[in-house]
Amino acid sequence: MRREALGWGGAAAAVLGLGAASFAVAVVVTVTPEAHVQRYLEALADDDLVSAARLAGIPDGDALPLGDDGEPSIVRIIERIDAPDGSARVLAEYGGDKDAVTAVFTLEPGPARWGIVPAWQFSRPPVATASVGVDQHDRVRVNGVVAQTPEAGEPVSFAVFVPSLVTARVVEPHVQAAPVSRRVDGSKVTSIELEAETTALLQRVVAVEVEQFLIDCTEQQVLLPTGCPFGRTVTERVVDLPRWNLVSGPDLEIVPGRAPGRWSVTGEADLRLTAHVQRLRDGRLSDLDETVTASLSGEVVLTVDGPRLTIYPPPD
Repeated sequence: MRREALGWGGAAAAVLGLGAASFAVAVVVTVTPEAHVQRYLEALADDDLVSAARLAGIPDGDALPLGDDGEPSIVRIIERIDAPDGSARVLAEYGGDKDAVTAVFTLEPGPARWGIVPAWQFSRPPVATASVGVDQHDRVRVNGVVAQTPEAGEPVSFAVFVPSLVTARVVEPHVQAAPVSRRVDGSKVTSIELEAETTALLQRVVAVEVEQFLIDCTEQQVLLPTGCPFGRTVTERVVDLPRWNLVSGPDLEIVPGRAPGRWSVTGEADLRLTAHVQRLRDGRLSDLDETVTASLSGEVVLTVDGPRLTIYPPPD
């Protein structure tokens, strides 16, 4: 009986010892400030934004901030600093080999789990703001999310998990901009302004419209077509209807205009004018055949329906 009792007592002691060890591991591994930050960063690195939001302290049902556009290879805790008020600061390194940053998180004790296991929570959610805009456009894409800015040239704000990498792009087939990536460390608002330029598609679209405009002008069989950026005056009498033909061009340049979202269009084209004329002095007939250069200007604005081109009337 004694030996059996001792045997049972030994087994019970082993079970209790294992339970105490598990409890110690739980306290050390899952309920320290460092562990809380580590779990949050690992969820962020895995693109598990739901888990990241819960660990960040964002209420269920709220919109999720943007996650990390990069592929972090460094996710590690550097240091824990305890404060007299019971809070703790955790320094962590996070990011890729070339863009890792050191982020500082402040945590405070939270409600104990099961009434006995201490827990930690962020003093405030590790979420920062990224402000993104395009100097000549009103739509951007940040980490796959497309947003409309208030006006062309104005920024739009995104909530971003710290310390995520955000990558801003332009999502307009007629405008392009070099993508810009920044890592949000939470120390201040991260501002990104993209520099837009026209695409080959927009240049082709505008060139086709200008060419059609000039062709329409050539249908006016007069020396000075109305509303057109070319014409010719002669001192002789024209004895038949003048004829215009587009010879070359238009050669166009599209550059940012004076107002955001408006692109200035300038260009030239060569047109051929032919007509029969009679010299007034002696009545001699001759053929007029010459090239006239048309200089035009206008602007193009990008709308939801596509580019809208306006060609300015020629100066008087």
